Amino acid sequence: MLLLCFYLMTLKELLEDGVVSLARIPLKNDYLLGSEGALDLSKLDYLKAYTVPLIGHDYGAKTPTMWNSIYEKLRLPIRNIMVVGNPNQTGDILRALRADPRYLGGGAGVGFKESVIKHLDAVSPVDLNSVNIIVKEGNRLVGYNTDSRGLYLSVEEALGRVGKKTEGSNYVVLGAGGVAKDFIMLIARQGARRIGIINRTYRKAVFLANSINQERGDSVAYAAPEDLIRGSVLNTMVKVDAIVNCTDKGSDGPLKDISAFAPGSAGEFNNSLSIDVLRDLNKWNPEVVIVDIVLPKSGRSITLRHAESAGLENLVDGSGMVTNQAAPAYVLVQKAHPDIHTKIVTEQEALKIFKEAV
Repeated sequence: MLLLCFYLMTLKELLEDGVVSLARIPLKNDYLLGSEGALDLSKLDYLKAYTVPLIGHDYGAKTPTMWNSIYEKLRLPIRNIMVVGNPNQTGDILRALRADPRYLGGGAGVGFKESVIKHLDAVSPVDLNSVNIIVKEGNRLVGYNTDSRGLYLSVEEALGRVGKKTEGSNYVVLGAGGVAKDFIMLIARQGARRIGIINRTYRKAVFLANSINQERGDSVAYAAPEDLIRGSVLNTMVKVDAIVNCTDKGSDGPLKDISAFAPGSAGEFNNSLSIDVLRDLNKWNPEVVIVDIVLPKSGRSITLRHAESAGLENLVDGSGMVTNQAAPAYVLVQKAHPDIHTKIVTEQEALKIFKEAV
């Protein structure tokens, strides 16, 4: 199948050959479904264009809901079609989409945020560590990241509600890949006082912390392995202002029932430790803001449910990040294809539509 991909030229052929499959969990991702849920690829022929987000496993992403809502509202002959693929085949998938005249670009979701970079013609800015939106600009595929800014705005708003600012605050970030990298870089540049980076693969956290410290010229960031979550969030020397989960824990898929505060290895996670940590956190630091970027289809993530049961109140899900990152991403695609986007919207107008949709 990997070799066949060299000869595929459109989204339709990728789907026909089984290189990618339609994501079934996200709402409003059903344009290609016929009666009784069967795939009807002939529907692609009625579209003038499409955006195609790539994800490594099926989960309740909000992208189809938002983008298809704006396409419908503006009556544009475009659809957002989210597909599941193997990140190891990223180069072949993008090669086919690049050749597809109706492909405008699309998201890079879980599994693809980092793997797409080496297969793109450019990224902007040039120091991006991960990509969440690919834009087809002429014959070039250019990657951007609006995730980190979207998450930053969500955290900034949450801190503001408890009388704090992003500048001078202390953070613990769970995760060192994908959006975590650029978000951590952003809060460091915006004047964070202290940033703890907790990751299952410890060396990735160390590398990221060292990179930030070299850029800042101080020791703002430190790394810790996942089994030291407790000590990091219950630090009695430096009280944490915000804890941000950037991992896949709690998302639809194999980690759906795993809290972000549950350390583990070899597929075994200790959820009971998560509850204990959060109860102690409520006693020691009840004003702490907990932000979880995960948005499972079932509703509130297990991480936020655990935090709520422990008595913590300043809890933020991923909806703010999702809408904040989607609006500038939509405008980037719109700007690259003004002939197809016959009705132009501003970023603020897109944001309003997206907030109403989710």
